[in-house]
Amino acid sequence: MNRTQLVLFTLASGRSGTSYLADFFAKNITQCYSTHEPYFTFGNPTLFGKPIAWNTRHNDRALLPVLERKCRFIVSRKEPVYFESNHAFLKAFNRHAGALLNNPGFIHLVRHPLRVAKSEYVREQMIRKWHFPFADYTSDTGERYFRWALTGQEDVFRHYPSSLSRFQFYLLQWLEIEYRAMQLIHDHRWQARVFFIDVGVDLKQEAVLKNMVRFFDLPHQPVFKMDLRRNQTPFIDPTLVTQQDKQEFQAIARHLPERYKKLLQNKPYRDCSWFTEVNQLMIEGSRA
Repeated sequence: MNRTQLVLFTLASGRSGTSYLADFFAKNITQCYSTHEPYFTFGNPTLFGKPIAWNTRHNDRALLPVLERKCRFIVSRKEPVYFESNHAFLKAFNRHAGALLNNPGFIHLVRHPLRVAKSEYVREQMIRKWHFPFADYTSDTGERYFRWALTGQEDVFRHYPSSLSRFQFYLLQWLEIEYRAMQLIHDHRWQARVFFIDVGVDLKQEAVLKNMVRFFDLPHQPVFKMDLRRNQTPFIDPTLVTQQDKQEFQAIARHLPERYKKLLQNKPYRDCSWFTEVNQLMIEGSRA
């Protein structure tokens, strides 16, 4: 890739503000090719579906040509900045980012894990209720998987029975995604290339987004437009975390591998607005 081109990706789970951030870039950042999840852009794979399963199974013979095609698309853009706010990045691209991205930057979006899990669960239920086409895909080995999620065959899931609730699945997915994010940053010493946002309190703060723009030295409009799109689930009330949800989180805490527990005790998570609440649930669950 062209070393003068800055390539920005989000490090994020789904339901964590990627759509909002994409709209911010589209309306405020100049000289930038900006996209969210490029479903209808020829030559730019979204990475949902089979690439996620290929990444989980380390099937690089199938995965690498897709990632390389994406990189060819990126470098073909004339703009000096490429931005993609796609939560498939850590699901499908994490193992090869170091080899394929020469001048990357990352915006790490972290939202309250229980709110993410509940929102993803509700969104999947809506998709199934409305019978969205192509919501599931068949892997090369014949399993059926939800297109926008991990497969459930990743390492973290192997510590739990198949009787996990779908909400618990999404809790574990959040943990796996964050583990991959920190592994990616540390393995490639990319700490200085990452701007962190605590989604629940900071994503919609103009001052925080201005700091992000300065951090990456992005060209921008003289006045920021902050009337931005929110990707709300249609006909669904705002995300509400119930007592049962908290109990289900505590249940998975009992068997959570130590590396995931340690993850939450370190920066940036221990400085997040939700840390005290989630940490207490983790402690209580581990004792049960």
